Amino acid sequence: MKFIAWIFKIFFSLLGLVFVLGMLCILLLALLFRVAWSLVRGRKPEVAVVWQRYQDMAKNKAPLGPWRQASKNDAEVVDVEAKDVSEMNRPQDRLPKP
Repeated sequence: MKFIAWIFKIFFSLLGLVFVLGMLCILLLALLFRVAWSLVRGRKPEVAVVWQRYQDMAKNKAPLGPWRQASKNDAEVVDVEAKDVSEMNRPQDRLPKP
């Protein structure tokens, strides 16, 4: 009886291994297809975009501070100048009614 149980263990272990390897092959083929499709359309592959975003996030938000000093942006900020709109420039039919 122990011999049959041992055979079942080996059989189901091999069956599980075949399933896992089959799923890995399917996922690898799907990944390669998506990369090829992105390149055919002239876009950067999504895998590369996600990896680049992850690297940027890891560099800028490291737990003990940034890994390198980010360059300071010394751009000048200019506020928008507000101008009053006179009532004379508005059409009469669009004025709010009192």
